[in-house]
Amino acid sequence: MMQLIVLLLAVNLGITYQCYRYANIKGYPAVTFTCLGLIPYFNLVVWVYLLFLPDITPFNKQFEYEGHNEKQPL
Repeated sequence: MMQLIVLLLAVNLGITYQCYRYANIKGYPAVTFTCLGLIPYFNLVVWVYLLFLPDITPFNKQFEYEGHNEKQPL
């Protein structure tokens, strides 16, 4: 029984790591998706959701670039 619990915990942590990794790759908030990935039974849904979400890193970089070009008030 202990081996089954350890196996399930290892699988859960592996899926949580994949949620963290895909959130970082695609430009989504990694902390949010990592916390959602820690919830058992819900982590598979989050992982599949991240697999099909589009990559938003170009939009994040464009937003950062536009933010630096704005003139600051004196």
